[in-house]
Amino acid sequence: MAGIYIHVPFCKSKCGYCGFYSLPSLKMKEHYLAALKEEIVARKNYLHGATIDTIYFGGGTPSLLNINEIRGLLDLINNNFTVNANAEITLEANPDTLSLEYLKGLRDIGINRLSIGIQSFFDDDLHYLGRKHDAHHARQCLNWAKQAGFSNISIDLIYGLPTSHAEQWSQNLDIFFSYDLPHLSAYALTLEPNSILTKLIEQGKALPIKEEDALRDYDILCRRAKENGYLHYEISNFCQTGMHSKHNASYWFGTPYLGLGPSAHSFDGASRQWNVSSVEKYCARVPEPVEGPAFEKEQLSLEQHYDEYVMLRLRTHWGIDLKWLKREMGERFSTYCEQHAQPLIAQGRLSQTREFLYLNDQQMLFADGVAEELFWES
Repeated sequence: MAGIYIHVPFCKSKCGYCGFYSLPSLKMKEHYLAALKEEIVARKNYLHGATIDTIYFGGGTPSLLNINEIRGLLDLINNNFTVNANAEITLEANPDTLSLEYLKGLRDIGINRLSIGIQSFFDDDLHYLGRKHDAHHARQCLNWAKQAGFSNISIDLIYGLPTSHAEQWSQNLDIFFSYDLPHLSAYALTLEPNSILTKLIEQGKALPIKEEDALRDYDILCRRAKENGYLHYEISNFCQTGMHSKHNASYWFGTPYLGLGPSAHSFDGASRQWNVSSVEKYCARVPEPVEGPAFEKEQLSLEQHYDEYVMLRLRTHWGIDLKWLKREMGERFSTYCEQHAQPLIAQGRLSQTREFLYLNDQQMLFADGVAEELFWES
């Protein structure tokens, strides 16, 4: 069991809040696709023959690739890896790149899950975020996706916006629920260093964000999701029964995955590696590594494995399995974890049920801080 992630580092323009590696131009697309195909073939043995259960096109804006380009990448993956016939194959898309014809084409070539970056169903929010679509097109593309035959659809929404308020955020959720979509990813607006929005706020040209707005909206989100039968299975992710993102869940469960494209990360069960965050350097190094390898690598110690397990599992409703820790990593790790958990449980910052340590809705907001207190002390 394994997954493949493909990073498509191109956008029509850079969103004000975005911290992911991407370029607001397509001029390197042909060079990128050539290098990506080289990398697919060169790394076909990275996962040691494991069956591929998930493929995920992320970005950037993968929906800027045309149907033939995506088909060619899928064909090459199928020719070099053993892909499960029922594999979850996801493509991230921005509404301004979608049409009914394009969505039908995606469905025809085997894409069976969409992740659409709606962000808001209100124009004032979208303008603040620097998005290129409007509220009307956001709704229209969801209708097109269903018309094209997609049922496994996720959308992204952003909360804690200074242009919004409690009632408007609740209306955003009302619209989401009205489409009966199986999955929602909802993120608090955060300011990334050197992002356009961060600079505009610092210059007094954009409204500042307030932590209390995000906390208010998060409470509304958790309550409304529960009322509508959605499982809060990860800090930012909610789903109908059985409809969690299999690809993203593989990260939290420590499943091996191969990351392809500039800035993409990989994990083979023992080490992590990440590609260079530059299209130019990636294209120069992958076919012929004239300046050394296109990636950096880190071999993980047992203690680092433990820390990653704690950090990732605390993000989810599955939590930390103490029996698994004892069986797979040894009693010293399970004992250490349980002992360090007791003060956090007493403080109401962590919960325990039988052999599991987990965070409830409110505790999830502080997952990183709780994880740090459970990390291994050398």
